[in-house]
Amino acid sequence: MIRSLSLLELQKRFGGELINGSVEFSQVCTDTRKLNPQALFVALVGENFDAHDFVGELDGQVLGLVVDREVSSCSLPQWRVKDTTVALGQIGMMCREQFQGPVIAITGSCGKTTVKEMLSAIFSLRHTPCVTRGNLNNQFGLPMTLFGISNRHDVLILEMGASGPDDIGYLCSVGKPLVSVVNNVMPAHVEGFGSVDAIARAKGQIYTGLEIGGTAIINTDDNYSDYWRGQIPEGVRILEVGLANQCALYAENIELDKTGCAAFDLVIEGVRHPVKLKLLGEHNVHNALVAAGCAFAAGIPAAEIAQGLAKLSGVSGRLQEQRGIAGATVIDDSYNANPGSVGAAIELLAQRPGKKILVLGDMGELGPDAEEMHRGVGALARERGLDALFTFGPLGTAASMAFSEGRDESLRNYRDRGPLIAALTHELDNNTTVLVKGSRSARMELVTQALLGNSREEV
Repeated sequence: MIRSLSLLELQKRFGGELINGSVEFSQVCTDTRKLNPQALFVALVGENFDAHDFVGELDGQVLGLVVDREVSSCSLPQWRVKDTTVALGQIGMMCREQFQGPVIAITGSCGKTTVKEMLSAIFSLRHTPCVTRGNLNNQFGLPMTLFGISNRHDVLILEMGASGPDDIGYLCSVGKPLVSVVNNVMPAHVEGFGSVDAIARAKGQIYTGLEIGGTAIINTDDNYSDYWRGQIPEGVRILEVGLANQCALYAENIELDKTGCAAFDLVIEGVRHPVKLKLLGEHNVHNALVAAGCAFAAGIPAAEIAQGLAKLSGVSGRLQEQRGIAGATVIDDSYNANPGSVGAAIELLAQRPGKKILVLGDMGELGPDAEEMHRGVGALARERGLDALFTFGPLGTAASMAFSEGRDESLRNYRDRGPLIAALTHELDNNTTVLVKGSRSARMELVTQALLGNSREEV
């Protein structure tokens, strides 16, 4: 935190009741396994947990408590509120209000973490950014990022995730961004929204939350760009990025090297700046354009943007290339999956020499069309000439059937990782590239680890 807060300050602004007096604090924690005697503890309540069950034992281990009911067995100062999750956001909001530098917010179905890391690489050349850690991008994680702002930080980069229709609007009310972007909209977490159109409306709240003087970065290559233009509040600047040369920032002369990394000319205000990415896949050119637009809106010079984009070497679990057993090339893209990101992975894999194998865990939260979407990626893998498709999970059967259509081979669909890994191991040699992908629920990182064996050497 830039400065300490007190329970009295919070109670005066947001209401609630003080019990056992007030206390000043400059740190916040929510996990009883990670207590800090200098921190305020917020007792969160979830579907399967209630931290109030443990706060009676926290005397001497934290400075004070935020609770939704008085804990009489504890003598610590307490701020009693109606909802401790809301209170967590309110504390985060006060930390955000202490910060005077640029605040950039990113959401989207795919690539938002990569865009966030690209921005971090750009700003880190001459600045000290405070950046969302890992995937802490929801109503619990975003405030934790805001608690970490200090006097040394001069830019704030926030990743915002959503699993329901009002999540982004809430996060914007807490993080108060000055520059906002929707990277893209694809079928992801459809169950929480009902349709892809509903996802677009929900993501668009990152624009409607901007105030006068803010900047909306519009990815013109996304199908919903026209819709978002109509959502921008009056007094908010629009900066368009994309492949079309009518955009303020666009890419030309895109070429992929033999590994699948892209080089291109980043054109900003008519001036070309060569960029050579260290990231796999042509889709990362789109991510780079979005990151470049955000950085340019925040005042970063064009040449510095190009330099920062070239600096980033990768994001864990997202198209990370490593040497596996039997000399095979293993591309770890196991962090998450939806039809759009699987399609991008298939395009990357199709350009590789030698034998090409896709290992796909079930894509989760796709709603009633989940089976059809799995069939679609299986058909795409067949059309793009992949040599084999191994699937994991019940929905993978649809993908395997579509892939095997017209082929004289049995389905390679598995429900247990052990047989899947054993079958894959027999396919590996130094002429084989295996790409592993799946939703978080499929835990495909365990397959990646098995294929790497004892070797974790980056290639």
